[in-house]
Amino acid sequence: MAGSPVPRKTVRIGVMMDNVQLMDVMGIDLFGNLSREYLDMVKSEAPPELAPLLDGFDHHQVDMEFLYLAPTLEPTPVTVGLSYVPNMTYDDCPRDLDIILVGGPLLSHRPPQADKFMKEAWTKTRVWLTTCTGSVWLASTGLLDGKKCTTNRGFLATAKRIHPEIEWLDQRWVIEDKPYDGTDGKGELWTAGAAGAGLEMIAHYCLQNWDPTFVSTVSLYGVDMHPEGSRGQFYSP
Repeated sequence: MAGSPVPRKTVRIGVMMDNVQLMDVMGIDLFGNLSREYLDMVKSEAPPELAPLLDGFDHHQVDMEFLYLAPTLEPTPVTVGLSYVPNMTYDDCPRDLDIILVGGPLLSHRPPQADKFMKEAWTKTRVWLTTCTGSVWLASTGLLDGKKCTTNRGFLATAKRIHPEIEWLDQRWVIEDKPYDGTDGKGELWTAGAAGAGLEMIAHYCLQNWDPTFVSTVSLYGVDMHPEGSRGQFYSP
């Protein structure tokens, strides 16, 4: 008698977006486009000419859960006058997520709940991604000391001044190892420059970690992104 099917793993993604530049966290949509929920929705209403592109990807769908974090569950501001309703506080959020994305707030935004969360989740969550000044926010915990990182190019001089213990690189994004207590791979730290570089960084992360044909067809095609033609990790000379 055949055994029971192995349950699919749900990828849990924590998004630190309180008081950040909205564009910094838009890469979550590239993740979301890979989800079972999104693909089922698109397939249900796809025009006839699009349907053939989506055939055969059912076994690639990813079960995902997004945790939108803030110090409280009250409506919380981001830029352009927008507020979101968090579905998890920093205090209550599990520390052992799969991915944490840190957007870039002003340098004065340092809620103690976020500081505690980052310190406690650092070795329990395998993959950390930052965009813009999100790396400076994470650096304020001391967790990035001795690592190679980047941030918004306009903030590099400031980052070097206030966190000289970090090796700040003038790159679009930087990939480093990080401590990780789990057994399902090595810890990864991806830090990006400004929001555009962050979006491309997340596209490259997705291409490396899921089937690239699935990622290109279902996530990137619909938003007209072509990472293969991008500048990659480095700024043009």
